[in-house]
This record gives sequence, structure tokens and C-alpha cells, in this order.
Amino acid sequence: MILSICATVFAVVILLNILLKSMKAISILTILNMVMLAAVSLVFYRNLKLQDSLNFCNNLIYIDSLNIIQLILISTISLVAALYSHKYIGEEIHNGSISINFAKIYYFLFNLFVLSMIAVAISNNIILMWISLEATTLSTAFLIGFNRHKLSLEAAWKYIIICSIGIVLGLIGIILFIYSSGDPSNKVLNWTYLVKNYSLLNKSIVKFGFCFIFVGIATKAGLAPMHTWLPDAHSEAPSPISAMMSGVLLNLALYVVLRFYIIVKLISGLEKMKYLFIVFGLISLIISAFSILNQKNYKRLLAFSSVENMGIITLGFGIGGPIALYGSMLHSIIHAYGKSLLFLISGNILSVYKTKRIDRVNNLIKTMPINSVLLICGILVITGIPPFPSFFSEYNILAASIKNGHYLVCGIYALCLLIVFAGFLKVFINMIFSDDKDFNTRSEKDKENIIPLIIIFFIIIILSFFSRYEIASLINKAVLIINSMQ
Repeated sequence: MILSICATVFAVVILLNILLKSMKAISILTILNMVMLAAVSLVFYRNLKLQDSLNFCNNLIYIDSLNIIQLILISTISLVAALYSHKYIGEEIHNGSISINFAKIYYFLFNLFVLSMIAVAISNNIILMWISLEATTLSTAFLIGFNRHKLSLEAAWKYIIICSIGIVLGLIGIILFIYSSGDPSNKVLNWTYLVKNYSLLNKSIVKFGFCFIFVGIATKAGLAPMHTWLPDAHSEAPSPISAMMSGVLLNLALYVVLRFYIIVKLISGLEKMKYLFIVFGLISLIISAFSILNQKNYKRLLAFSSVENMGIITLGFGIGGPIALYGSMLHSIIHAYGKSLLFLISGNILSVYKTKRIDRVNNLIKTMPINSVLLICGILVITGIPPFPSFFSEYNILAASIKNGHYLVCGIYALCLLIVFAGFLKVFINMIFSDDKDFNTRSEKDKENIIPLIIIFFIIIILSFFSRYEIASLINKAVLIINSMQ
């Protein structure tokens, strides 16, 4: 009943985005739509405290502690992005950068993007999951090219081509999974059926299929060396879209890989598949760490930081065990909010300084003191400084790698974390504290569009200090779903 109402509301809002002429009405409808989504996610979360999983629509939709995390991230970050978009799009229209019709397209695609991500998260049907993941590619591609500049259009095409190739590889892997069962019935399309009947799967075909799924869908997750679309896309997309892509979409793609990995872990003789996660996690860490040191564009720097953090999460999944898995799940949550905060702040900086170049942004502490304080806090969150949860998540993965005897992995991992921290420190200390004669008075825009930033920072504070038991309980249930399948 709840899902039917939500689907109807989404359809109505998407339709009204086309029909309504008032941008204010369209924006408010989108915000209310995201509020509804957040409320429904919390209802499902409360229900999962009483039972292990929820099934709807003849087992087409499946919700457990693993994907409720994704639902909560989608709903909260999309709500904050919608709030930010209200002022952001209004200013773009006022400046003449876009027309009202183009703004309507933005909100149409925004809602379609969110709907596609929800479908990925809650689909039990693995083909529907794949279709929904491809739908996120199509909706975000137009949003990346939103500014219609040469660079943004190039980034959009690059994103479409690379991610579509990845998605096709993922589809080949999914088809191999289905074929490996030897079951001609439609039940084999359900993830829950594959988990319960893993003994039917042909080990050799599953092994081959998972390699396709990992490489293909990990492309969408921004793992190196398939990450080449990500810096351009996140740099050129509107800041609220960058926040959603980095905070939610990358996590969601990795979630899809994890769903199939759970099945792989059940099959005896496929234990070495974990090295896919370890190798690609380390490659992502190494490439992103050294790339961060050479960036001249602060949005590209944040994009490479996303590659690094996806590498951290992937590495934890590969190391395995309760400690590392807990660390990866916790890191996926705190990175989502921390990176969303930083991308939204980057949008405010861009509105004042009119540039993405690092060397042309100085004296932020005087021109944008509120944004500067939030920027400092966001940097501390992303680089894993205590007492923020990212410190404990990174430590968990480090401790687990030592415990499991992965000493070389541990050394590379620790070195990359230090390099990234040094790179962030160098760049953002200059941006915040360096003197600039042209920018030495407080900008009136410092207080504009600040409420979404405060909301997301408030969420980070709650996660860090006031709801550790709740978060730990939820993550432990998610870890059990992964680990109990061994």
C-alpha cells in the first residue's frame, strides 16, 4: 500500500514537472516528494527492527538491513539536494544561465534519477535492478551536461559511453548467473531465490559471470582504472547533482556488486574472488591519492577523493570478516554525507568566486566564514580525523588487514591515507587562509543556501555523537547478511 502510494506520488510529481509553469511550485513539489521518501524510509527502518526483511509485490521488492541503508542515504541526501536546488536553480534562471523550460527539465530528471536509484535499491529481481541502474545513467547524463558548455557536454558523453559499456558487461555477468542455475523458471530472476538455491549454480560459470559483474558495475562505482569518467562528470555537473552522484550513486553501484558477491561467497571454491575487491580497491587508492596531489580544480579534487573512498570501502569488503565489513559499511555512510556536504559547499564557493581553479580561491575565512567552518568540518570527516566515524571505519579496515595477515595491503593503504590527508591539507589551508586583496570582505552570499549545508552537517553530528548504538545495530545486521552467507 505504502509503495503504491509512493509510486503514484512520484509519477504525479514527474508529470507536474512538465505541466506546471511555476518554478516555485515545481521546486516545492520536489522537496515534498523527497520528504515523503524520507518518511517512508524511516517507516521501513522501524519495521525492520521487528523482522529481518520485508517483501512486496509478489517478492519483486525486497528490503532488508543491507538496502535500508541505501534507502536512507538516497532519501536524506536527495532531500538536501532538492532544498539546495531550490535556490541554485532560481539563481541560474535569474542570471539568465538557463531558461524556465530547461529548469523544468532539470527537476524532471532530478525526480527520475531519484526514482531510478530507489528501484535499484529495493529490487529483488536482478534484471529490474540492472534496468534501473541503466536508468540512472540516462537521467544523470543529461544532468551532467546541464550547463551546455563544451566541457560539460564532453563529460556527459564520456560518462554515457564508459558507464554504458560497464553496464553491458554487468548484464552479461547477470545473464551468466541466470544461465548457471539451469532453471528455466522466472524465479531464478530473484536474488532471494539465487541465495537460497546457490547449490544449483555452476561454479565455473558463476566465477566467470561475477568477473563481468564486478568490472562492469564497478565502473559505475568509480573504481580505478575504470574511473576515468568520474572526475569530469562530478566536476561539470551542477553541485547538487555532484553531491547525489558521489554520495549515493557510487555507493549504490557497489551495493549491486555486493549483492552478487554474497551469492559467490556461498559457493565453495570461489574464496579467491575476494582478491578482485582487494586489488581494485588498492588500485583506486593509489591512483586517487597521487591524482589528488596534482589537481588544480577543487571539484575534480573532490571527485578523486570519491575514487579514494570507494577504494577504501571496496578494500574492506575484500579483506572480509566482521571488523572490515563493519568498517566498510560505516565508511559508506559517513562518506556519503561528508562528500555531499563538500560538493554543496563547492557550489557556494563557485557562486562567489566564479571559478573552480584552486589557485584563484583564497581568503575563504573572510569572504565566506560560515562556509569555511563547514568546509573545515567536511574535510575532517572525509580525511578520517577523530572523533568522526570515518576515523573508526578506516581504523577497522586497517586492523582487519593486519589481523588477516595482509601486511603489504596494510602498508599501501596507510600510505595512501597519509598522502590524501597531506593533499587535502595543502589545498584547503591555502584556499581558506591565504590572503587575497581582491577578496577581503565578507560576501553577502555566505548566508545564502546555507540551510541544506547545516542540515547535512547536523546529520553528521548525530551519526558521530548521538546515535552510535542505532548505527552500530543497523550496520551489524547488514554485516550479518553478508557474513552469515559464508
